[in-house]
Amino acid sequence: MTESDASYWQHLSERYRGAQHWDPALAEHARQVSLELIRCWAPTIETPWVLKTDSFAEATCPARAYSWYIHENAQLVNIDIAPGISLKGRLNAASLGYDNVVYAAADVRFIPFADGSFDLILSDSTLDHFHATDDIHVALRELARVLKPGGTLIITLDNPKNLTDPLFQLWIRRGKPPFFIGKTLSQEQLVQSLESLGLQVTDTTAMFHYPRFFTKAILRLMRRVAGNGCDNQARRMLQALNKLGEFETRYLTGLFVAARAVKPS
Repeated sequence: MTESDASYWQHLSERYRGAQHWDPALAEHARQVSLELIRCWAPTIETPWVLKTDSFAEATCPARAYSWYIHENAQLVNIDIAPGISLKGRLNAASLGYDNVVYAAADVRFIPFADGSFDLILSDSTLDHFHATDDIHVALRELARVLKPGGTLIITLDNPKNLTDPLFQLWIRRGKPPFFIGKTLSQEQLVQSLESLGLQVTDTTAMFHYPRFFTKAILRLMRRVAGNGCDNQARRMLQALNKLGEFETRYLTGLFVAARAVKPS
């Protein structure tokens, strides 16, 4: 069993059932920031077909999942390499009243849909879990293939230029991450790869400007002291930190790089 196998992610999802690994305020913040970016970058379409490339949040932490809120008239399709994760995502969606979402088991490197199937594609830190950057490029080629002419792709990857990345890499080398973290691309490399596929990159940015380890440690301490009584303080702290994204130094403070690419008509 390797880290890109369906069985690996299926086993992992069993360990993270119930979202114990996410602070509630942090989960809410992640959902809100993702939705804000999508609503800023996504085209206005009456009834779009939308593809999202994994269902891990939908299956393990519905409070962090944003896909159900993208567009009330969208036909949303979520794919995930692990069938069990897709099933859990579908059950969680149905429990929240989102019965029209399609969940399918599929590898993002071999997407089982026809060319030009989707108006909007969202790949939210999916492709940074491969052992090799070649797999990232293969997956990007597949995403470009199933994107409609005139459609939009929004993709995020781990940001290797984040100031805390050396600490992050040390954490990975010591085997501390709760799941496999693989290769990634810088903002410049991501743009180059997308443009090599014939896509037009219209926007890039960096997302989530809280220091990864320190923020989670502070939130754990706040929970020990005040429990859920610190929710408002936690939200305000995260919102204040996120204002770092307004500065030119955003690529040094953001945990992820994001790009918006359009397929020429």
